[in-house]
Amino acid sequence: MVKVAMKEGHGFILCHSDKSNEHGVSEQGVYVEIVDFSQDKGGQLLIDVHAKHLVTVNRVTVDDMNLRHGECDVISEPLWTLGHNEELVIHEKLADLLRDLFVINPQLNTLYKQKNYANPIWVAARWLELLPLTLDQKKKIQSCKSYIGVTNVLAEIFAEQE
Repeated sequence: MVKVAMKEGHGFILCHSDKSNEHGVSEQGVYVEIVDFSQDKGGQLLIDVHAKHLVTVNRVTVDDMNLRHGECDVISEPLWTLGHNEELVIHEKLADLLRDLFVINPQLNTLYKQKNYANPIWVAARWLELLPLTLDQKKKIQSCKSYIGVTNVLAEIFAEQE
């Protein structure tokens, strides 16, 4: 998939598997483009991607390399809506925790060349990238339409980790 994307100069869709659909992919995903790639000491491919659009995935087919292809439509609505001032208190706590995490883990810190701690959506999205989420947790977050909904799920995840 990476080889094809690099050769053809386009990105690909990241989505979770969904066994209830014919070709096993969810109806929504994120179109990403490769920013950088390398290999670690063990030979594992490390890929940095930049998410460009949330998309719906339709009419999926499978090619002879077992790669899935589909028609995608960009979802233009915002990922999550922001609400009132009480969300800012939650945001400040999440941003402070993220700063602390980056201070104690320089390796994680280097993953994010440009940081935007002032943006609640950016901070929440970084937590969702960094936390080991179960498929159920991912689906719960995917169903959230508001930032406060996402922060409630994050609070549940943090509580489970204690």
